[in-house]
Amino acid sequence: MNLDCIRSLYKNKSVSVELEAGITLKIKDDVFRPGTVRMHLPAPINASWLKEGQLIDSEPMFRMMSVEDYPQRSAYFNKILSENTPFSIIYAFSSEHTYVCPDIKAIDNAEQKSFTKDEIARFSAAGHCGCESYTALPVDRVTIKDVAEEKGLKFKEKYKAFLKENDIDTEHPESLPLRGTLVKKIYDLIVDSFIPDDDETLNIAFVSMCRMCGIPARWQGGWAVDDIIDNVEQKQSPAVFHDWAMIHMLPYGWVYVDCDFARKSCANTIPGTDTLLKDFFLGNIDPCMVPTASAPAADLYPAKDYPRADEVFNTHGEVELIPGKMNAEEIIEGYGLKADEFETAVYIQA
Repeated sequence: MNLDCIRSLYKNKSVSVELEAGITLKIKDDVFRPGTVRMHLPAPINASWLKEGQLIDSEPMFRMMSVEDYPQRSAYFNKILSENTPFSIIYAFSSEHTYVCPDIKAIDNAEQKSFTKDEIARFSAAGHCGCESYTALPVDRVTIKDVAEEKGLKFKEKYKAFLKENDIDTEHPESLPLRGTLVKKIYDLIVDSFIPDDDETLNIAFVSMCRMCGIPARWQGGWAVDDIIDNVEQKQSPAVFHDWAMIHMLPYGWVYVDCDFARKSCANTIPGTDTLLKDFFLGNIDPCMVPTASAPAADLYPAKDYPRADEVFNTHGEVELIPGKMNAEEIIEGYGLKADEFETAVYIQA
């Protein structure tokens, strides 16, 4: 997380940062074979805080790029190589955030929109719900999509215990307790005690629990600066996979939540203030993050012919290698590379 940007956002109530983000992928030399390389490198998805996005460089030039609101967006390369060379792509944009400090009582007193399981099933088929979208479209095409099956979002025994303890009837959302109070309880539970599985994260768990309660919530994932707590003055930093959540709470509309950074920051405060970072991340995210996915376990476009190195997220890239004719008698079939068969470097510069 970039504490310098977080401090500016908190103190000034808004922040605008010029970001450059890049990714380089190279097949390991002992794995590479001359032939056709088909590669997907993550690309920034449509997000409320990214403005004036532009492609700075691509080496070699990509063949195509999926549309901005594609669930797991990527730049697709298809190149015949005789020797092993890296692939890279660089993006630039402005990051503009406004600070939000959710008033729990105001949320509790506002009339909220909730969904029953039957409604969720219907909206899943229609692909939208009746909430104002952060993309400024008339409907939200992301929040309810795939919720009926909860693809990539798992129900846990701890969820069921939480529902029972708080007397939550998911079949009748009109009987739910006050939304602000309920969201705060879910947030505290996830940050303080939830242990995710390998293919789940704290924020995926948060989204899943909110949806179980009929609260519109969505997941996003991408890159974040890898300088937790220290190195706040560093301008260019290695980036790592990170994810966060969005939740719909009137009178604010869509607000951001980051359970993962809240846990990692523990009892730390925003530098120069008395405000806990845990409180900051219920309503806000680090301004220096780049989203590359709006749904876990979504397909790539164009689809891969061979299994993915990472079936859940879209952060490190995907590679397929189709070797050419190795000798007069033998042609080697193609295959998808595993995560340990290529090397990826990602950076974010603010």
